[in-house]
Amino acid sequence: MSGSRLPEVLTVAELVHHGPLAKAIMLADANLDAQVRYVVLVSDLDQTRSCRPNTALVLHSPAAQGGWALESALRAAWERGAACVIAPAGSTVNRSTIALAERLHVPLFVVEGDPAQHALELAAAVASPGAARAQLAARCASSISEQSSLRGIVGVINTELPGTSVALVAEDGQVLAGKVAAVGGQVRIPVPAVDGKPWAHLVARLSAPSPSGAETVTTILRLARAPLSASAAKPKLALARRGAQERLLLEALLSDRPDADTEQAARELGWRFDEMNVAVLLRPAAGAPSLDPDIAAAGVLAGWHEAFADHQLVPHGEGWVSWWSGPELTTGRVLSRLRRRLPRIRCALPLSAGLGEPGRGIDGLRRSLHEAALASSVAIRSGPGAVESFGALGPRVVLASLQHEELTTAAETALAALLTSADGDVLVRTLCAVLDCGGSTTQAAARLGVHRNTVSGRLDRIRARGIAFDDPDRRLAIHVACFALLGDRATVPPGGSPDGTA
Repeated sequence: MSGSRLPEVLTVAELVHHGPLAKAIMLADANLDAQVRYVVLVSDLDQTRSCRPNTALVLHSPAAQGGWALESALRAAWERGAACVIAPAGSTVNRSTIALAERLHVPLFVVEGDPAQHALELAAAVASPGAARAQLAARCASSISEQSSLRGIVGVINTELPGTSVALVAEDGQVLAGKVAAVGGQVRIPVPAVDGKPWAHLVARLSAPSPSGAETVTTILRLARAPLSASAAKPKLALARRGAQERLLLEALLSDRPDADTEQAARELGWRFDEMNVAVLLRPAAGAPSLDPDIAAAGVLAGWHEAFADHQLVPHGEGWVSWWSGPELTTGRVLSRLRRRLPRIRCALPLSAGLGEPGRGIDGLRRSLHEAALASSVAIRSGPGAVESFGALGPRVVLASLQHEELTTAAETALAALLTSADGDVLVRTLCAVLDCGGSTTQAAARLGVHRNTVSGRLDRIRARGIAFDDPDRRLAIHVACFALLGDRATVPPGGSPDGTA
């Protein structure tokens, strides 16, 4: 009937791996994906003429004795489309027999004991494939529970699922464990991280796809999800626990009077302060998703140690602090490396960073950290991966700390004459650049990436709208208003053209 469920059928491979054939000796392993629908105990080779396709032929001793008895049984199995041939121990088997089985693609097994008993066990498994698959799932679950690594868990699945290739694939397509041949397979199960979001997928490729086989594989892959998530989370959670301890130590160290025990504990961790130190403060970029603090810390710390294994990172305030030490360390060197690598950090939070100026000793680090916090207030509005230096920002870092809702409202009122014009945004950018450059139209033009005459023309239009930016009593207020409206967009690198106009 249309839409009805297909009957469950076991394959030879399933019977070998978790059924009665697990006790058999496999001589020819060709076509193990063949389905087994029936079981027949053969006492006389003439019985094979009435066998239906997909039958497991279990040979009784009389049918397997003689010089060519087994070869004849194999040919009969091939002609009737049988699933496999099972011979009793003591049957005449030589290299030519095995070669014939492989050439005909007929799986060949030898079993100890009474063939009739084996036939009964096979018939029971074929009659109730659901029970056989439940046994496989239970065995897989038990074996998986004994593994603690990603490779170990995926290895168990590949071992327990014959005819199936399984791999653990990261979101970026990297194969973390298992067989590369599984990539692009028919079954794909997401593996969640501790925050519930998928960080990888279990992918399986079945060499002989079938509805029942795919269902069995899906069930087993789902059993592995929780152990895989726990295995992946262990190092991250360990980092988070260590981070919580280091947070307390750093707070004590940065206090007004750290005691000798605190300084000794810091030295034991390898923290150095006697050289020049540049503080780095990481913070979530503006618009970052809200995450559980422990989960966020675990992800950030793990991502940082992948990108900057030679530099510590410690939770601090609303972010994470690092300090880079060296006798000839410069902010520019740190800035360059951070801008290159920070966007590559893989974690759930998009990050930005602020840098302080170099300082010596704990007092110098304390000052550098305060400067890094101010610089980070600009960086977080510049988007994920942005890195700002306190020294390069200069007075603009003070303007950044002033930005809030009430100030923005006041700025919109003060510069309403510009904002209501069609090119208002361009005029505000130009005005901010001129004020940043101390009134120099040449420097402002270079910053905006336009011609000096273009800047002069815009200034004429600004004056015509009643904005007296040349008035010393109004200049500071107008400058603050521009920055409040533009925020991080007010900081334009030399040669850049934020408005795209000439």
